[in-house]
Amino acid sequence: MRVCPSCGTMNESNARFCENCGFRLEEEAAAGHTAPDPAEIESMGTEESGYHADPAENEGGAVQDTVPFEDFSQYGGQQGWEEPVPQSTRTAGKLSKLQKIVIAEAVCLVVVIIAFFAVGNNKYSAQSVAENYFDAFASRDWKTVYGLLELPEGSFMQESQFEEMMDKMQMPEITNYTVRGQRGSEEEIVRNFSVEYSATGQGTSNMELALVRQSDKALFFFDVWKVSTEGMLSEGYPITVPAGAQVAVDGIRLTDEYRTESDSDGMDTYEISVFNGIHSISIAAPWCEVYQGEFDTSLDGSLTVSSMTLSEAGESALEAKMQETLETFYAAAMSEADYSEVEGLFTADTAGDYETEYNDLKDALNSDVNDYYTLNKITFDNFQCDFYVEQGAASGSMECDYTVDYTYRYDSFSGTRTENRTSDSTAYMTASFVYEGDTYKLQDVSIPTVWW
Repeated sequence: MRVCPSCGTMNESNARFCENCGFRLEEEAAAGHTAPDPAEIESMGTEESGYHADPAENEGGAVQDTVPFEDFSQYGGQQGWEEPVPQSTRTAGKLSKLQKIVIAEAVCLVVVIIAFFAVGNNKYSAQSVAENYFDAFASRDWKTVYGLLELPEGSFMQESQFEEMMDKMQMPEITNYTVRGQRGSEEEIVRNFSVEYSATGQGTSNMELALVRQSDKALFFFDVWKVSTEGMLSEGYPITVPAGAQVAVDGIRLTDEYRTESDSDGMDTYEISVFNGIHSISIAAPWCEVYQGEFDTSLDGSLTVSSMTLSEAGESALEAKMQETLETFYAAAMSEADYSEVEGLFTADTAGDYETEYNDLKDALNSDVNDYYTLNKITFDNFQCDFYVEQGAASGSMECDYTVDYTYRYDSFSGTRTENRTSDSTAYMTASFVYEGDTYKLQDVSIPTVWW
């Protein structure tokens, strides 16, 4: 065995080059021997072979005209003074193990990259997305369908709502289908596909799909395609409900971000983007029973819920509001208070409409020195109210009894005399309240006139 002095690899005995690094092993063999010195040659010839420098001393008197050289086969077939072969020449045409490993890994990497792009282009292509979408649609896999849709930003529709809505739809069983790209649909952003499918009991039908390329990339290299929801959505669908109500569509509450306006007539309007179909709605308005219903966006362009039913607690609260309005008005007017004392009972939009009416009542209840009647006290009782909710307003009428204590002054022959009297009668009042801030406030009112 020959040991390579360059890398230490064990090689066959007859190996000329190291099988690992390519080092020429013959140089090792030659390195152990040197060219013989001429003196040694002369000595060797004299002492061993009988050769003498003087021709006369040779046996037979023959003159040796050549000098025998030593057999250099023992030096590996090479003469000791042979010029060394450059390393590049020694290794030409032969690869080391390290080189072979590097080349093999490079080939594997190229194969992996080719396979990666081949699989990626197939998985994320518009054709594959269209096929996956309709396959999920046919198998009623609404979660997958939802994930492949291009939903607008701020869309109210959530996955749970979408699944609930789609489960309500009566859809026939789809038995087979074919997805084909349409001619002239290879635009950069949108690609169109036609799906021909068979449904139980309906024969052959068609569905058109438009796929839109998104701005982001899958795995940094592949286009992302989504199915367009154009024609599937009702965008900015308006829902109008009584002011102050909490609204939930398909069990999801509408937050303030969806409210577009609050009208002075006691109604709030929300706008949402939902899939065309049947949706559930619940409305919880203050002092009213919870409203439960459904609406179909494919049939109507908007929804308005204005009629609500007052709860028992709500009727009691509104009756208290009516009494408070009547008594506050009269108490403030009798004390000759400024209109600001009752202004807070009204909504911001109607507060200024009743200042004149209040001032007239204040003048009627307060007498001057020339009047014969002086009002002392007014008592209201036996209230009976009737309410209803319409167009976001809780309206009602109230009937009540009242007693007036007053002093009557008159002149006689004996002088001026006064006496206390009472007067009983019935008052009738109407009012309409809308929710503003955190309570109901007067939208309009008719304050009754008390006579005595």
